Amino acid sequence: MDANLLHDAWVLFIGLLSYFFKNLKARLDELDKGKADAHQINEAVRTVSSQLHEVERKVDQLGLTSINRAEFKSDITSLHLRINDLEQRKANAIQRVDVKMRKENGSTD
Repeated sequence: MDANLLHDAWVLFIGLLSYFFKNLKARLDELDKGKADAHQINEAVRTVSSQLHEVERKVDQLGLTSINRAEFKSDITSLHLRINDLEQRKANAIQRVDVKMRKENGSTD
């Protein structure tokens, strides 16, 4: 009696397991079919980029922003220049410290 019950439980377990694996394989196959390739992704990025430029052009034409677009762009440009300047100064300071440490250690470099 116990052997039959164990056998029936094992068959039920194998049946359920195979059902879940079959469904999992079907879902994975479905995902693989719907996966976009690199060409589709690049095309979508180009499309979104062109649409973004079109929106920016329309905003420039409207001129309804609280800050002038040209003023905003010049502010962003000046911020980028300031960041680049700070980065260069930081790199120079690090090099100076490195040179100073070498001289203090008695190096002849």
